[in-house]
Amino acid sequence: MKRLLKIAGIIIGALLAVALVVALFVQLTWDRKDTRTAPALTAPHDSATVARGEYIYMNTWQCWSCHSNGGSTALPAGGRTFDLSATGPGFGTFYSRNITPDSATGIGSWSDGEIVQAIREGVNKDRRVLFPIMPVDWLHRISDDDALAVVAYLRSLPPVRNAVPPPAPSFVARALFAFGIVSAMPRIEGRITAPPVAETDTYGRYAATALTGCADCHTPRNLQNGKFYMDSLFAGGTIALGEPEGEPLVAYAANLRAILGPGPAQWTEDQFAAAVTGGMRPDGTVIALHMPYPMYKFLAREDLHAIYAYLSTLPRIARTGPQPRYAEWVVGATHGPKRGEYIFQARCQACHGARGTGTRATNVRLADVALSLSAADLHDFISAGQPNLKMPSFGKTLSGEEMNDIIAFIQSWNQGGGGSN
Repeated sequence: MKRLLKIAGIIIGALLAVALVVALFVQLTWDRKDTRTAPALTAPHDSATVARGEYIYMNTWQCWSCHSNGGSTALPAGGRTFDLSATGPGFGTFYSRNITPDSATGIGSWSDGEIVQAIREGVNKDRRVLFPIMPVDWLHRISDDDALAVVAYLRSLPPVRNAVPPPAPSFVARALFAFGIVSAMPRIEGRITAPPVAETDTYGRYAATALTGCADCHTPRNLQNGKFYMDSLFAGGTIALGEPEGEPLVAYAANLRAILGPGPAQWTEDQFAAAVTGGMRPDGTVIALHMPYPMYKFLAREDLHAIYAYLSTLPRIARTGPQPRYAEWVVGATHGPKRGEYIFQARCQACHGARGTGTRATNVRLADVALSLSAADLHDFISAGQPNLKMPSFGKTLSGEEMNDIIAFIQSWNQGGGGSN
């Protein structure tokens, strides 16, 4: 018996020693510097290049959605919180970086090549590897011209002095860095050129996987290490969109290969365009706003139709995902203006702005129009929508109670009450 206890003690001691060595290795090596140098690239600053960069920043990749805290009209001064402590094994908390040209807290002191390398390879100016919230798996394929156009646009913005907290990765995330499971993308050697812009599946593949975030959301990934399942490209996301950010609605990106691949009930090109740019599915329901259709209505025709041409060539994969759900604090809220504010944030705010103050996606401020509308008028407006203005109809998506709560919130603006600004 004593011998067995002695053996057990040796085994336990050895395991503890191994665990200690592993923990020490992780703590000493997780934040090691990448030794590569930045490419020698220089961004043109002509108006056409800056406009192209704005198109990518605003509409295709929508960089502002992570790098600003105030929507598409706010400068990308960073600071948005991504709490990944409940994602997979728990990865910690991360903050989007300030990408305005401020020399102290932004990218003002970075070279053009360093910015491009961060975008495409996931290595920052300090030679640290970025956690893959930054979608380098896909941006790795973006062309030199398009990457430099983004740089040119960022350089054109006013600088904002905003010091962002450093990331707080968990031990698991640090271990992924230490053992190279999370690592920088391979160094890009040579020039990357995009296919000619045309409504073809060749250009569509570039547009769907490098020029936009379609693949980043719609491709499943391993929640234990963040790696994408590339054999299931566009077969549906596994990230609970909105949950790490504490948003009122949580949704999963749809399996596009079940609805766009060749076969029965394949979406037509017009149906696809209506969903991408107006949020309406063929069955009359509205897509969750994690699919950024308010900004995709600004997509160039060639990009939109090329993406459809490419996606419609992919073989079908029959796989269904979870349905959208409201956060528990929304479900448990009392009916009325406050619950209406939560639902408005989830369903309406991306277009109409906080308390109807407007965004880039709208021409008319709802806050001004709502003053002259009765509850019945607002109900009809929300239920029927205005498809010609890309305002989807929510009659088949929102329950009667949800509509009444939203209306109560909108009408509270007249009294100065309701939710917060």
